[in-house]
Amino acid sequence: MREELRFNEDDRIAVIAPHPDDECLGVSAALLRVPEQVDIFVISDGSHGNPECSIEDEAHIRKEQFEAEMKIVKPHAWHWLGVEDTKIARNAGVTDTIDFMPYTKIFLPWDESLHPDHRATAEMCFQSISKQKAQADFFMYEINAPFHKPTHYIDITDLEEQKRNLVRCHEDQNIQENITLPLNAFRASQMINHPDCHYAECFLKVDPYEKAYSKDLLFKLYTFRENYELYEKLEEKGVVIKCVMPSDITPVYDFIKENFARAWADEALPALINGGCYVAVQNGRLLAFGCAEATGKNFAGPCGTVEDAPCFGLYPAIMQRVLRHMKEQGYRYAIGGMVRPDVKKLLALMVDYVEIEGSRDSYANLLSRRPR
Repeated sequence: MREELRFNEDDRIAVIAPHPDDECLGVSAALLRVPEQVDIFVISDGSHGNPECSIEDEAHIRKEQFEAEMKIVKPHAWHWLGVEDTKIARNAGVTDTIDFMPYTKIFLPWDESLHPDHRATAEMCFQSISKQKAQADFFMYEINAPFHKPTHYIDITDLEEQKRNLVRCHEDQNIQENITLPLNAFRASQMINHPDCHYAECFLKVDPYEKAYSKDLLFKLYTFRENYELYEKLEEKGVVIKCVMPSDITPVYDFIKENFARAWADEALPALINGGCYVAVQNGRLLAFGCAEATGKNFAGPCGTVEDAPCFGLYPAIMQRVLRHMKEQGYRYAIGGMVRPDVKKLLALMVDYVEIEGSRDSYANLLSRRPR
């Protein structure tokens, strides 16, 4: 059953828009009802939105149109990230520049949308939110196609004309008005218990942590296959993997906090203190880190590499060094906590593993994920 989504006086709201118009197509209710509580983050410049214009001209046009909309909305703040339209998936980490921590409600594009930019934005937000361990209510919004099973709705019957005005600010995207408003009318027609509702925006409440990570993995360390060529290739580029000494704890902690997330730095502290943290260094610059027994006893990870790392093979090299450390400690098995799907493919090359059923429950009571 759909639940009415309400905004509270103390809500801080973030709307993440892949393109400059998605915010009003999907979440006009927030923009028009509580604009002073809303921050809007536009990921791309919309420069491929009109094939009759050059990329440069269209980027300029789309920003002017978005600014015209913002003059009507007057939100608390808006941010233009400026990634080239259609290239969001190639800009991994762009959503890491967004601080998700202050918000109580965060609206994201649908991760099963037909548009690849929408999907890429949602997936990157899931990763960024999980790294930051942000606490909020998270909702995906519809733009031009309906969800399978929406969980929440907002009656926008009284906002219909105002929403049309926002959508019309984006003149060269005028087809959108004939898509999104009929979708809102269709949603209202499904709400037989609300006969006075003629237009509704629908949302799907999600858990980004469930979206970003899979089940915990149980690594069979007796099957561990260490690829020494990875180390050799890195050494040829001047990259050395070394164990963090006690005197280097502070700079490594700061490196993890500044390049990944504060929560990861806190999680890494036990490994830093107990000699289970490894880093990749090139000419004095830290490029990657990996931890053994940080999250808990017998856990491998977290591990991470900087976005602009100048060489390949860093992540598998640092991860296999962590697994070797654990095998040398006498463990026959090790646990990989909340492993991303893309990382699982890399791990499969170095060790056999099985998924641990029900492992998500072990994170249910973390203070960093307490409900609001």
